[in-house]
Amino acid sequence: MAYHHLDKNIVTAWRVARFLRLAVVIVILGIPTLIVARQDFFVRPAPYVYAVEAFIFLYLMVTLFIYPVIEYRQWGYLILDDRIEIKHGIFFIATSIIPVIRIQHISIEHGPILRKLGLASVRIHTASGAFVIEGLAADTARTITEALKNQLYTRLQAQENM
Repeated sequence: MAYHHLDKNIVTAWRVARFLRLAVVIVILGIPTLIVARQDFFVRPAPYVYAVEAFIFLYLMVTLFIYPVIEYRQWGYLILDDRIEIKHGIFFIATSIIPVIRIQHISIEHGPILRKLGLASVRIHTASGAFVIEGLAADTARTITEALKNQLYTRLQAQENM
């Protein structure tokens, strides 16, 4: 069985979100370090402080440019009559299998970045937690939600008739 892939625009959404995170880290770490380094009345930071900040910056740059592409290749979902499989991860790939009969409710979510790119996420709630299929085209998310709702109602009616 072949897994379905996410919409390609999710790579852009992940990059925008990670760029915003990078900007916050630069403001929190970079600006105070520059101020302290340029003033004579402050004790100059030790070289390892600069090394740690450079490592954090380098890591965030890798997560900005390389991780979204790898993550997109690894993400997949499969919806069958009796279960939903969600596969994701970068280094450690996890596969979640959700029995349709265990679903309590389903919601469609989209924040400002996803909404701008025409994307949405489907959140599937069970008694044991929530599972997310992120980065779907908004129409696909609505179609999946309706299909799962119909599958769930069909199974519940079949159980009641027994």
